[in-house]
Amino acid sequence: MLQAVAKGAVFSWGQAQSAQWLSSVSWMTKEQRTVVSGGMGGFVQGIVLSPLLLLKTRVMTDPAFRGQGGLLETAGASAKVGARVIKTEGVGALMKGAGVFSLKRAADWTTRYLFVVMVEEAMRGSPDASLSDMQMAVASLAGGSLSALATIPMDVLVATVQQASKAGTKVSLVDTLKEQLAKGGVGGSIAFATRGLVARVAHVALTTLMMKTITTRVYDILYRKDDATA
Repeated sequence: MLQAVAKGAVFSWGQAQSAQWLSSVSWMTKEQRTVVSGGMGGFVQGIVLSPLLLLKTRVMTDPAFRGQGGLLETAGASAKVGARVIKTEGVGALMKGAGVFSLKRAADWTTRYLFVVMVEEAMRGSPDASLSDMQMAVASLAGGSLSALATIPMDVLVATVQQASKAGTKVSLVDTLKEQLAKGGVGGSIAFATRGLVARVAHVALTTLMMKTITTRVYDILYRKDDATA
């Protein structure tokens, strides 16, 4: 729960700051700025949360900390692991994999915002038409679902490689894909690449709704209303 709140807060801050910075870029359309700011928010999310995810992975795979699932116990274990990593590997070790993870988060959120904008434009019909809150919510759910469908094969491959790495086996995305093709052919590969499809679509759709529509609406109510009446 706390991890989800942290992820949402960091993304929202990164996206809002990016949108404010991009507002002065005159050659970009409003829709383009929206898509790019979403990707930049994802990148910031990846950079900030990467050390926390590394510590979480170390705690989960360290036999010394197994069986300690409470909030305080997990926080204490993470602190111990963090101190040990810094002592033995240096501060830079906390950012291992941060580049790849950040780029993946940027790609995830760029596609989510892109699909939402495309759906909104299709629903709007004409450039001057406006959408209701309900229509924007539907567009977010639809855009998030389309993004999940487009990216789930890569998500499954990345998760499989990460699991193998945790077990001590070094594999690559290409090797994993070749292995699945050899095992089950094209049909088996499709089944493998869409593993967990329903859960993934539901998760991405609801997350996109929260980040793209609900938080934007709350921001409008809290700040832009005050700006308009000032």
